[in-house]
Amino acid sequence: MHKIKKYSIAISVFMLIFFSAEIFAYKFEFITVSDVVNETKKKYSSLKSYQANFTIISDKGGKKITQTGTLSFKASDKLLMEFTSPSRQRIVSNGQMMWVYIPSMNVVAEQDLTFESGLFATGSEAGLNRLFSKYHYRFASKEEPETMKDGSKQYTLVLKQKETRGGYKTINLWISEDYFIQRAEGFTSSGKKIEITLSNIKTDVDLPNALFKFDVPSSARIIKNPMLSEE
Repeated sequence: MHKIKKYSIAISVFMLIFFSAEIFAYKFEFITVSDVVNETKKKYSSLKSYQANFTIISDKGGKKITQTGTLSFKASDKLLMEFTSPSRQRIVSNGQMMWVYIPSMNVVAEQDLTFESGLFATGSEAGLNRLFSKYHYRFASKEEPETMKDGSKQYTLVLKQKETRGGYKTINLWISEDYFIQRAEGFTSSGKKIEITLSNIKTDVDLPNALFKFDVPSSARIIKNPMLSEE
């Protein structure tokens, strides 16, 4: 009986060691929201350039406006958005300043990006650093990455302003598993929602610097820092 007891203990110890080895040999995949943010920053810091088609949907009080066009980015902080709808409208940024040209109104909105980055910060490394420094962020769900309707998996982040101010109070981000921002959605305190979706993304394309030069038309009316006021 004594031998049987010893034998049982030996077997129990062996099984414990065996299963412990299996557990520790298994590689646990656990990623935090900070990991996703840091990897996204690294992704954009490594990009020399990229182009993508964009769709912007503005929604306030049930009234929706859809805009489309092509986005071009060149490291480290040059950004150009050329609109096909409405035609000839442009957004140009050198990283410190952003110009929004609306030819139908003969208006240029001139935004100092060191004060407010908003959704357009998601296009560059410097912009992302400013964005994540001004907002608290967390995962949108317990299961990350989430499975999208098209079957792809994306990390979903919710960003909340650290300090009450103008611009976007809340921003939602959808980030692919290779850490490229696919979609951004912003909400103002006045109830306006802006959504930007990127598609057909191409990286490391040849983009001349002249593409990002913007000269304000002499006859245009200039509006300074419109993002600091509520939309």
